[in-house]
Amino acid sequence: MPLSKYISIIIISLFFFSSGCRDRKVKKEKKRHQPPKELVVYCENTMLNVVVDLKQAFEKLHNCRVVIQNDCSKNLMGIIHYSAVGDLYIPSSTHTFKEFYANTGQVLTDSLFIGYNHLVYMVKKGNPKGFKGYLAHLKSKNKYAVIIANSETSSLGYETKRFLKQQRAYDHILMNAVSLTSDSKGLVKGLKEDQADVVINWQSNIYVNGNSNHVEVIRPQSPHNNTFPVYAAVLSCCSEPKLARAFLDLASAQLSESKLSGYGFSKRQTIIF
Repeated sequence: MPLSKYISIIIISLFFFSSGCRDRKVKKEKKRHQPPKELVVYCENTMLNVVVDLKQAFEKLHNCRVVIQNDCSKNLMGIIHYSAVGDLYIPSSTHTFKEFYANTGQVLTDSLFIGYNHLVYMVKKGNPKGFKGYLAHLKSKNKYAVIIANSETSSLGYETKRFLKQQRAYDHILMNAVSLTSDSKGLVKGLKEDQADVVINWQSNIYVNGNSNHVEVIRPQSPHNNTFPVYAAVLSCCSEPKLARAFLDLASAQLSESKLSGYGFSKRQTIIF
């Protein structure tokens, strides 16, 4: 074979070899610069501390990014409805589950029981007005300034209304209330700023933002249920179902009774004798 042909074959072989190397290098570079997977978690404000701690552990384990959207349930469902984007939904109680499809167009699939949320009274530190936890005292006009959450905007407001209605007290307290808040955020603020003497809130909010330095919990002196189950659920629009289920698995493994108590929740329902 003439020398010129040998040279041509070598040049062609080198061209294809270098092309292959370039292709492999490009693919490797693309893989290297591929952004991490993202998990979008919607949670009510009361659940934020729990979700933030899970986020930090989960991102390290799975090399991904967890994006948290926190607000009252009404606003969260509005975001889900208009965006149709997201992976997990974690409200403060399960009451929104029944109307979730009607409000969002999405279905809740896999779910995990997290624990129980406790409805309590809160007063300013030192309980200056001497409130003892008896609902009848709140029904008396002008005795205590009361603030409650709006039943139309949050799980807290809905469960507060249900708790009070069981005792035929909701209409009285609603009429006497100084104001309504969209969720738990405004309740402690109302106590701190002397706008209210008593609020009805989730017990877990005593552990948020140093609230325990300013307010204290008074447990209801009532035979009626004040504990409500909390679940996390996967959304039907979930783009990362494997990651979402892995997040539920981590929550199941980490949120023991002792860990939950540090957030103000419990794994077992309060038993009233």
